[in-house]
Amino acid sequence: MAHESHDDDDALPSCTCGTNRFSRAAIPERDYSLLGALYVFWGGTSIPTRVRFRCVHCGVFFDESRDRADMRAFII
Repeated sequence: MAHESHDDDDALPSCTCGTNRFSRAAIPERDYSLLGALYVFWGGTSIPTRVRFRCVHCGVFFDESRDRADMRAFII
């Protein structure tokens, strides 16, 4: 998914190495409800209930979102 350039990227939460949610070094990890997980397992597209971001370099979770618009942006 392409990322639009944001002027406020510096204002986003980041880990100690400077990785924010739009960096290539950020891994979005999605959590689903039970029904949402079953729907994904059967091949459907489900919106996660939470998205957490982990840094590839240091392995730290540095950001989390439950905002519906954010979660739609990180659908598998």
